[in-house]
Formats: sequence, structure tokens, C-alpha cells
Amino acid sequence: MNGYTDYLGIDISKKTFDVVNKTGVHKEYDNTKRGFSKFKKTLKAENICVMEATGIYHLPLAKFLHSKNIALSVVNPIRIKRYSQMKLNRNKTDKSDAKMISSYAQTQKVELWEPSPELIEQGKDLVQIIEQYIEFRAGLKNKKDGLKSKNASKFLFDIVVNQIESISITIDELQAKLIQIVKEYDSKLLQNITSIVGIGKNTAALLILITDGFKNFDSAKQLSSFFGLAPTEYSSGSSINGSRKISKMGNPLIRKKLFMCSLQASRYNKSCIDLYQRLVAKGKPKKVALIAVVNKLLKISYAIAKSGLPYDREYKPYIVKR
Repeated sequence: MNGYTDYLGIDISKKTFDVVNKTGVHKEYDNTKRGFSKFKKTLKAENICVMEATGIYHLPLAKFLHSKNIALSVVNPIRIKRYSQMKLNRNKTDKSDAKMISSYAQTQKVELWEPSPELIEQGKDLVQIIEQYIEFRAGLKNKKDGLKSKNASKFLFDIVVNQIESISITIDELQAKLIQIVKEYDSKLLQNITSIVGIGKNTAALLILITDGFKNFDSAKQLSSFFGLAPTEYSSGSSINGSRKISKMGNPLIRKKLFMCSLQASRYNKSCIDLYQRLVAKGKPKKVALIAVVNKLLKISYAIAKSGLPYDREYKPYIVKR
């Protein structure tokens, strides 16, 4: 037994957070330092606070509670969603969400939360900014194509082109800073991951940041599921026979990056070439074969992160002869 007698489900929004205990008692607090302090005064040693990982909103309260040595668990929102679906919950309010989180914690194993290292947090913030710049640049590129197709004025066209060039320079500067942060965090791990044929520095840095240096995973399968790359199957009896697809949960940017890596790995990484060609020879669609290559790259990355050794291009798994 963990010794906790009350599980406080916390649902956090931009301005407030709702708290529901195991008996259903509900309270609301301001999502401010003053609200945090007011909430802390109600806590007892046998309490554990449980909240969803909600992007930027949960972190201030989570860090505050952790700094006060208060038991805290931060749960993947997908788990709460699946648990809610299993309970056939139809309500969707801050209070009902907090109640569902409390119920989840009472019936499921929850692990104590530890904040990521400061460098990891800085890197994740930087990644979000880079994503926003990339999306903005993509929109400008579409606008440029539209202006070109209808012979718009050179004045407008040049403004858009100059903006694209300026944003591209900024993206390059931000990505260079990202690499610098990851090197400060673990230069050897970055070097080892980039030794994998097909994975470049930017993707390797992104992998390290999102996984906290691969420390939060016990297997490559967990890693694949976390990134939404694990195959799922939808079928029932003889009447419903859906195709196997990836779940697409998790970070879409890393999936895009890894898919681009798979294009290179399927051409130049021997183990990935063999896998890709074998699947295509069996009649599998090329995209399916590339997803398999992505999972292969994740498996190799995980093994390298755990072993501390660089990629061995000549490595062959030992097979027991029967």
C-alpha cells in the first residue's frame, strides 16, 4: 500500500483549477500563486494530487506542489480519456473532469511526478516556438504560390518572399540554439543517436527532449505508443474487418520528422533497407513499410540510449541455431 487515503483529482484551465476528492467534495481555486497557497493549506500528508499533463497550464501548479514536497502524479490525458470512456461518462465540465481524475487515481497505479531538468524545459519551449515559425512559414509559402499564380503585384510578392527568407533565418538560429541546449544536457547521447544512419541532429535533439533523454520509458514499444506510431487494428467478428493503422497519438512533429528519416534510412541504413524491401516484397504498401522503418529507428534509438553505445552498422543479432 502507498499510504494515501485521499486522491485529489485536479482539472486545470487557464484561469482556475478544480479539485475533487474521493468523496466528491469540490473546490475551485484561482490558477495563480495565491490560489496555489490557498490550496496547499487544505492538504494533508496522506493526500496525493493527480492531474493531467495539459501543456503549459499544469506546470506552474505541478512545480509549486513538488517544491513543497507534496505527493503529485501527472497522468497522460489519453489515459484519463480512455478511463472516462470505459466508465461511460457523458458529462464534460471542469468539476466532472476533476472527479474522473480522482476516480482514476483510486483504481489505477499512479507514479510520483518529477519535473524535467531545466535544460529539457528550455528545449521544449524552444521546440514549440520553432513549430509556430514553421507553420507560419508554410502559410506564407502557400500565399506566395497563390500570388504567383494570379500574377499579383511585384510589391506584394517581394514582401512575402522577404518574410519567408527572414523567418527561415530565424528558424535556423532557433534550431542551432536547440542543438546547443541538447549538447549541454547530454552531448554523448546526441552524438550516439545521430550515429544512426538516417537520423539527423535536429530529429535526434527532438527525440532526446521529448523523452527526457529516454528516461521515461521501459521499452521501445512504450516509446512507439507514446509517439502514436504503434499499429492499431479495428475489427469485430466477420462483419467488421478494418485495416491496421497507427494511432497518431502524441507529438505530430516528431512523427513527421521520423517519417522523413525513414525515407533516408530505407535507402542507406542496411538493417532498414532489408526490412523495407522485405515488406514491399510481401505486397505491403510502401507507406506501411516506411512506418515499420520508423519503428525500427525508434527501437535502435532506445537501445542506444540505454546502452550508452553508438550505432554499429555491422551489428547482427545473435540467433540460436536449433
